[in-house]
Amino acid sequence: MNKVKFLKLMGKRNDAYGWGVALQQLFGVTMLRLPGPALYTEGGPIIFLSNHRSWADFYLDVVATDGNAQMLSRMAVALVFPMFMGAVCVIRSVILFQRGRKHDKESFNKMIDRRMAASPVDGLIVYPEGHRSISRTSLPLKRGMLAYAYSRKIPVQIVMSANKEAVISEKELSCRFGQEVLVAYAEPIRSSEYDSFDAFVDAVQREWDIQWKRIYSAEFSMGQEMRVDELENREYPPAIKAAQIFVTGGTILIFFAVLYWTLHAWAAFLSLFGTYKAGVSAVLSVWASVSIALAFKRVHLPLKTPNLGAASSRTIANGVK
Repeated sequence: MNKVKFLKLMGKRNDAYGWGVALQQLFGVTMLRLPGPALYTEGGPIIFLSNHRSWADFYLDVVATDGNAQMLSRMAVALVFPMFMGAVCVIRSVILFQRGRKHDKESFNKMIDRRMAASPVDGLIVYPEGHRSISRTSLPLKRGMLAYAYSRKIPVQIVMSANKEAVISEKELSCRFGQEVLVAYAEPIRSSEYDSFDAFVDAVQREWDIQWKRIYSAEFSMGQEMRVDELENREYPPAIKAAQIFVTGGTILIFFAVLYWTLHAWAAFLSLFGTYKAGVSAVLSVWASVSIALAFKRVHLPLKTPNLGAASSRTIANGVK
C-alpha cells in the first residue's frame, strides 16, 4: 500500500499507477517487456488496444501503460475490484459502461469525449476483442472504438500481453502468485494518416496479428523486467484528493471489517462440528496450505489449444459496432 499516495496532499501523484503496482506486488507479478518499440509517451490523446484475458487485465494493463490511461470497462468489474475501481473512479481513470445495453453510437462517443476531456490522463485502454478469452487465437476485433479513434484522429498503440490469465482466471476459478507476464508494444498507428476507415482498420488488424504471433511465440527469457518507478506526474485538484482519502480510507476500513466478520463466520461454522471441530480445522488447514503452495507454482499460459471453429483473428467481425 506504500505505492498508493492517497495521503499525499501536496505535489503531483499518479494514483492509478500506484494502485496498479500495489496489486501487481500483492500478487507477486513480474512484468517482462519484449525488446522493440516502447510505450507511447508523446502526449495528447492515445488509445491503447490490449488483449482481454482475465480480470488481472484491469490493473496489469494500467501498469503497462504507466497509469496514463483510463480503462473502458463494464460496470460489473467494479463489483469484483471495489477497492481498486472505487479509487480509480474518483480520480477519473475509468469509464464504466453497461454491457448488453444498446447504446446510441453518437451519444456514446460524446460521453467518451467528455470523460477523456475531464480526466487528468491522456489515454484510454480499450479491449477490441470485446470479451475475455483464454484461447490461443484472438477473437474477431470489434469496430466501435476503432471508429471512434478514426473519427477523432486519435493514434492507437497495441499493448499485447501473455500470461495474464495465469495470475487470475475467473473462467477457470484460479488465482496464482509469483507469475511472469510478458508485454510487447507495437509502433503507434496514426489514424490521421489513412484516407479511409477501412484502410485504418486493415492496418490495425495486420499489426494486431503480428503482435499476437510475436507475444505468443516469444520465450519469457527474452523479456527484460519492467522497473517499477515512483511515478508522480499527475496533478489532482483538491476535490479529487479529498474524495480519494474518503474512498481509499473507507475501503481499507471495510476490508478489515469484512476480514474480521469472515473470521467470526468461520469460527461459527467450525463450531457446528462439535467434538470434531479440531479434526475439521486440521483438514481445512492442510487443504489451504497445499492450495497456497500450489498457487506459487510458476506457469506459462495459455495451455488451451486453439478453437479451430472460432473465427479467424485475421477477420474483423462484419457489422459489429
